[in-house]
Amino acid sequence: MTLPETMEALVVRNYGDWRDAAIEQVPVPQPGAGEVLIRSGGAALNFPDLLMIEGGYQVKPTLPFVPGRDIAGEVVALGQWVEGVSIGDRVAAQPPFGAFAEYAAVPAHTCVPLPDGVSFANAAATGTVIATVVAAIKLRLDLQPGETVLVTGAAGGVGSMALQYARLLGATPIALVSSDEKVAAALRLGAGAVVRSDRIGDPVRGLRAGLDAAGIGQVDAVIDMVGGVVAEGALRSLKPGGRFAIVGFAGGAIQQIPANYVLLKDLVVYGSSLDRLFRTRDAALLDALDQAFAALADGRLKAEIDRTLPLSSFAEGAARIAGREAIGKILFRIGERT
Repeated sequence: MTLPETMEALVVRNYGDWRDAAIEQVPVPQPGAGEVLIRSGGAALNFPDLLMIEGGYQVKPTLPFVPGRDIAGEVVALGQWVEGVSIGDRVAAQPPFGAFAEYAAVPAHTCVPLPDGVSFANAAATGTVIATVVAAIKLRLDLQPGETVLVTGAAGGVGSMALQYARLLGATPIALVSSDEKVAAALRLGAGAVVRSDRIGDPVRGLRAGLDAAGIGQVDAVIDMVGGVVAEGALRSLKPGGRFAIVGFAGGAIQQIPANYVLLKDLVVYGSSLDRLFRTRDAALLDALDQAFAALADGRLKAEIDRTLPLSSFAEGAARIAGREAIGKILFRIGERT
């Protein structure tokens, strides 16, 4: 296959406002050692992408760079020492950045093969969220049938998949959301009960009261995407011996975990590093991902897409993520492949 010399990509030239990122013509990247080149069939926006553009994320690429960490498409070239991936494979991948372009050179170890029934669009919209949710709920929390799990930020990309996946495992997900529209979405996605974060008052003490009012009481587990005081309220809603998985900080503040409470309640707090699990090719993760993508193919899990936009409308999608208006993922159309 003859590849073009240049491509369209979203380029960040200075850390700061995501509105300054612009579409440019740039050279098609060459895959390095351990990398594959993907011709994009779609890419999706995540909250960490905005943090990275602003310079507030743990990873700070050398400027200029192409953001984006959710891509699906066809493998069209291989770098040296790549094993387990071949030219022509249909894959979803989670590179640290580089996805918002027509072609992306990504670490081969982040590639997950796609079943025939999963389109590139659905794979791009679910790749990172499925992997994040599987790692947190299956591998870390070890959620069991009949248990209850509180999902903070339940209407977002990760949260909407967490509701579905917990239900798929036979557990009861409890959604924490902030609007009537998000309540309806959470119930549609399988939430057994919903608590309105905008109606509980003090987020540290009020969440427990909100759960009691909903007839839930204390929960077995928490998957937290929000951080800050919401995380502390969620932690205090756990049963003795409960489990808490830290997934992100979408609220803008890192969780402050009260260690004395963890000790007295015999709680377990997990970090969930998806990057580490991919680097080590964790067998349990890969097996669970195969099962999750099979569930996506047969409809037991669904891609929750808020908007599908051309990459040139990046700012529109970013505004919905930044304003916490999106229900599900923002998907960018790149290429016409399925």
